[in-house]
Amino acid sequence: MRFYIQAAQREVENFFNLKLMRQFIDQEKLTFYRADYWQSFPILFTNYPVNKPISLTGRFNNLEQISYPTQWLTTHQNSYGLYKRRVSIVPTGSAVATANAEVILSGLTTQLGSQHFRMIPDYWDFQYITGFDLDHMPMDLINLTGKLATFGPLGIAGDLILGAGIAAQSIGVDGLSQSISSTSSATNAGYGARILQYQKEIADSVKKLKLVYDEIRMVVV
Repeated sequence: MRFYIQAAQREVENFFNLKLMRQFIDQEKLTFYRADYWQSFPILFTNYPVNKPISLTGRFNNLEQISYPTQWLTTHQNSYGLYKRRVSIVPTGSAVATANAEVILSGLTTQLGSQHFRMIPDYWDFQYITGFDLDHMPMDLINLTGKLATFGPLGIAGDLILGAGIAAQSIGVDGLSQSISSTSSATNAGYGARILQYQKEIADSVKKLKLVYDEIRMVVV
């Protein structure tokens, strides 16, 4: 049962490209685009929703160049109360007055680094918190996970009603006979109807929930 639950959880996470359990993303690599920093504050797009930003560091391979204060990293929520897959860099709060102390430049200077390139792949190392607390886990995702987790156990339980591939059994003694049949067959388990029902409900739910928990990504080349 533990295996089927964990497999269903991972499948739901893959459906909507998110993490169910609240967890720490240790190192997500993001690309630097110079055009994003001209006459505007940059917005970095992440793989998972950003509940809380932890740190943002710019690196040339393993050489650290710049580190921003956490106060400058801002995340947002949509109309459903869900965090977006983005973080913006905006000098705010007390960090503005002490920028020289909190924005750390090391290794290569800015003039020798990012300003000379239009694009630097895997420049940013971003750490953040994503996922849901146990007390605030969305019930629609729990319902979807539960239905997915039942497929394996229901299939096995259906085979145990009369035996795998056995649709009916009968016994007769001295002219008396008794028979029993089920919905099982060589290609259908005893709980096949319930599995088909869940499959239809899951297909309908994924289409709707995709609009809530996932985001459309557009890339211009």
